[in-house]
Amino acid sequence: MIHSRRSRTALAVAVLVSFAVLSAGCGLFSRSKDKPPEVSQPAPPPAPVATPAPPPPPRRPAGARIADEESLKRLVQGKTTKAEVRDLFGIPQEIVIAPGLETFIYSRDQTSGLLSRTTERVEMLTVRFDTQGVLKDFEYRYSGK
Repeated sequence: MIHSRRSRTALAVAVLVSFAVLSAGCGLFSRSKDKPPEVSQPAPPPAPVATPAPPPPPRRPAGARIADEESLKRLVQGKTTKAEVRDLFGIPQEIVIAPGLETFIYSRDQTSGLLSRTTERVEMLTVRFDTQGVLKDFEYRYSGK
């Protein structure tokens, strides 16, 4: 019986010593020496803030013509750009792209009559640009009252 008490005591001491060694960080059961200790990384820089897009050109009021004489005088072949045309006339109703040429088409027709629609006025502005986005030529047609 004494022999078994000594065994139990020796076992208890061995468990306590093992626990003390492990908790002291002797390195026997700690992580391998191949990996360096983890170092906290600095926070990544904040993402750049996107600049807002410019507002679209204002819409023309109902009944207004696409172009007036003053705005047509501002169209200069070889000088006026696509951005300037958009500023003057707004977003085109149609854009046609062909090799070496881009065309903006602005069109408007005004009708009247409740049951039988009668076209009173037709207006069309066709603006052509070269590959650099500079005005090549334009055509303005207007018919009606």
